[in-house]
Amino acid sequence: MKRISIKSAFKCAQIDFIKWAFNSRMIVLAVLAVFIYACAVQPLTENSALMDKPLNILEPYIAALNSGSLLLIIPLGFLAVSSDYPKTDASAMFGLVRTGRANWFSGQIICLMMMSAAYLGFIFVASVLPAAYCSCWGTDWSEVALYFGLAFPEYSQNFGALLLPKNLFNHISLTDAAVQSTLFVFVYLVMLGMIMMCFTVLGKKTAGVVVCGGLITAGSALCSINTSLMWALPVANSIVWLHYTEFRREPFYPIWCSIVYFAIIIIFLIVLSLIRLKRFDCSANIPEGR
Repeated sequence: MKRISIKSAFKCAQIDFIKWAFNSRMIVLAVLAVFIYACAVQPLTENSALMDKPLNILEPYIAALNSGSLLLIIPLGFLAVSSDYPKTDASAMFGLVRTGRANWFSGQIICLMMMSAAYLGFIFVASVLPAAYCSCWGTDWSEVALYFGLAFPEYSQNFGALLLPKNLFNHISLTDAAVQSTLFVFVYLVMLGMIMMCFTVLGKKTAGVVVCGGLITAGSALCSINTSLMWALPVANSIVWLHYTEFRREPFYPIWCSIVYFAIIIIFLIVLSLIRLKRFDCSANIPEGR
């Protein structure tokens, strides 16, 4: 365990991030963009055209990060493009030995945050650009989000009208919704990466991917039936509007509970990974990393 060097950690993170960004798996992002358009952008733009009012530019992005169907697809997409995280091939293990385990681990944490931020950046672009022609900038919810159901009662239960529920705009501002949604999905993706890291240093990398996939699908299933058990899994904790009822002023499940939930799990995974890292056999994990 060499002494931690910030320069070495960032260099390690930079190299692995570039490898990740130019991986052939990134073709998955094209499929993700189609789902975002079909499940978030198109329904909102159709309602905007029907009402002849512009959307706020951030509303398709907020809708994407709060959609039950997309909160199944988005983390699965991240899992697909990041399933080899942390990379444990021969060159990565050589870098681990040269930089030291502590620097390698620090670099992997930095790389994971860069990957999560870049992935969310893609979601932002994929949701904002297609709706730009019928959107405007501002800090307030659009009339489409607030009054579409009142203007067209017969369409009040269509898919686009339900993407931005009253649980969201009745309680928090558009800016807060965008910031909170981004932060919760970001830490959700970081948590998935830390699970894969933990299983990697345990020598069970494939099992880590399976566990992440199980958490995503089980969490989405519990959210769909709206049971209190859903708060035990990360999906519900990452969806902002689920914390509120339609009209009650205070959240029935406080936002700070979700913050503590993610913080405890991520810190636990980091500590567990660090403990196991001291006994991590680099050479033995090369075949598992392929």
